[in-house]
Amino acid sequence: MLFNQHGVRNITLRDVSKKLNKSYGNLTYHYPTKQDVILELHRDMNLELTKLQRPSDNLNLLAYFLALPAMSYSITLKYLFFSIDFTEIKRNFSDVYSEIYMSTETRRSKWLSLLKKLKKQGYFNQNIKDDELNYIMFLSGSARTAYFQTLPASAYNEKAYCKMVNMLLKAYLSEAGIKIYDDVLSSC
Repeated sequence: MLFNQHGVRNITLRDVSKKLNKSYGNLTYHYPTKQDVILELHRDMNLELTKLQRPSDNLNLLAYFLALPAMSYSITLKYLFFSIDFTEIKRNFSDVYSEIYMSTETRRSKWLSLLKKLKKQGYFNQNIKDDELNYIMFLSGSARTAYFQTLPASAYNEKAYCKMVNMLLKAYLSEAGIKIYDDVLSSC
């Protein structure tokens, strides 16, 4: 919450210990540096995001994929500083950035395999190439981050976020994919 409200740069471990109503020594015993705190928060966030990669068997995979921005919205807000302060973290907390990069690549690889499966199921234009699917994953991540970096917090809106993130897919979908896209986004 402190990092979300004030930014990574502006919060010290003393601020964190005070907010937790714990002694500074107790906090630094468990988390000696701010990087350790941020790393632990990233691990928590990554765990929550990774749980989203287990769709139920009775769900259409494209509908599930299109619903993911709405499903991950609250997680992103909970750990908003990772989007807002991404450059700050990359510059000043190299171990955290390395872990963020690795976990993001692992998740992206899993989502890419899902996109390939969706292509085989006929939801994407059949002439789309694997490097274009990878590009879609890159754009999706960029759009998600840019949404929170460019808008004031008062303008955040789950439905608008869901539609904006999914909009990039429409040009790549087949007729069958567009039908599901329209159904999911009308309820988004």
